[in-house]
Amino acid sequence: MKTRLLAAVVLVMLAVSACGGGDGSPDEADGATNPSHSVETGTLGSKEADELAKESASRVVVLWARPDVPVEQWTSELRPQLSSVAMSVLSFVDPSSLKAAKPEGEARIMAGSETRVRVAVPTSVGEYKVTMSRDSRGTTWLVDRVDTP
Repeated sequence: MKTRLLAAVVLVMLAVSACGGGDGSPDEADGATNPSHSVETGTLGSKEADELAKESASRVVVLWARPDVPVEQWTSELRPQLSSVAMSVLSFVDPSSLKAAKPEGEARIMAGSETRVRVAVPTSVGEYKVTMSRDSRGTTWLVDRVDTP
């Protein structure tokens, strides 16, 4: 049952992320395509920006991979880190079905732009992949998706 539930959550997250815009789509303000939002690289352009994204992703993995934490506590501690997309599926995740994990080694930027980033976080049970977004440069990264190993 837990496996089916986790599979359903993953499918919903895949469907929601496939519906998202922003990558090469017209800029809402002027209707022009803004390539700076669609170019994805292994860096966000500066060491400071990369470190902030890696720290944000690692923090979420620490909060996520805690199967012994009561669901109410788990949810309330994760909530500030999550986007509305992730919040919509959080109630379908049972933290007791997750493996306990701790980050090991350095997280790395897999792909990124000013408003979207995917970070790989190595852990004691394998590599987590965390997808985050933000409204604009300088705002807080919010997690859209957590892919467990």
